[in-house]
Amino acid sequence: MGLDQEQVYTDVQDLFRKGLVIIVGSGASSALDIPGMGALAKYLQENIPKAISSKSLKCLPQWKPVSDRLEQGTGLEDALVNGVDSDELATLIATQIADCLLKEEIGAIEKLLSDNETPAFSRIFQHIFKTTKSVDVITTNYDRLLEVQAARVGIAVDSMFYGQTVGKFDQVQSSKAMLRPDNQPGKRRVSTVQTVPHIRLSKPHGSLDWFTYNGQQYRSDLAFPGARRIVAPGKSKYRQGYDVPFDRQRERANSAIDSAQALLFVGYGFNDDHLQTHIKDKIREVPSLILSRTFTENAKKYLSTSPKALGIEADTSNRKFSHVQKGDTETVLNRPIWNLMDLVKEVLGK
Repeated sequence: MGLDQEQVYTDVQDLFRKGLVIIVGSGASSALDIPGMGALAKYLQENIPKAISSKSLKCLPQWKPVSDRLEQGTGLEDALVNGVDSDELATLIATQIADCLLKEEIGAIEKLLSDNETPAFSRIFQHIFKTTKSVDVITTNYDRLLEVQAARVGIAVDSMFYGQTVGKFDQVQSSKAMLRPDNQPGKRRVSTVQTVPHIRLSKPHGSLDWFTYNGQQYRSDLAFPGARRIVAPGKSKYRQGYDVPFDRQRERANSAIDSAQALLFVGYGFNDDHLQTHIKDKIREVPSLILSRTFTENAKKYLSTSPKALGIEADTSNRKFSHVQKGDTETVLNRPIWNLMDLVKEVLGK
């Protein structure tokens, strides 16, 4: 039986159930003009040599072969994976990436907060909480756009950090903060504890508001006087990924994937080895949706080997249409539901 619009819509609607896990990649942020790998590569090419010179660092010889590969057209991930052994250079790259993203992130946040139209992820979160009190969201992005979209509609976020102006890494207290007393009125008053609707947000690559200071891990939107905690692409990604707080974030993400009843991928390229070990089996077992402007080669491989997975991308001949794939079956719909907002409005009616 071929794919038709009604079946596609039904498959998407059925995905939003208790046990859904949402995995968000860089494509979701690029839709709000957050720089992608190409823009980051250009920024590093321009600014790493200046930073090395101004700080009198000794890692220019390590940067030179990376720079050469970028000049030859090698992608940023591949250029860094094969060339960054120096902790000094890895730290500098992470700092420069953060500086680049922060310049653009503020504009994206302003748009999310000022737009009269409720953002797409805000609508999805509200829709999910009709059937559950919490949902696991995993992102490989460093930005805070998901946190902002949750805040826009008053949804709490368990980030593993506890506190407001300055939050300390404390998985237990962060989880407890999602509980509220519920006092039942009457002669025999009963006090219970209720879970507030919240997102369990896992960021295995770190976040622009994470810092290390005096050996402790903190989260703050202030200009904190410590080292930013993001894992830059490259060899250091695998080494740093086993440090606090990345290890706990990765463990929670993997556990969520292992127990998922359904999977939603938004702008995710399937390029992260840490998560792929768990995704590759689960995506064959449960209903899944891969939503992207353009599928990466890895995304195509997962679709071709996962018969339960539905893929929706922009049609190459007309971006107002969507190319839909499930197993060996393909179709084109005359709706741009590859775009998250259009999917939310058109398919979910939100």
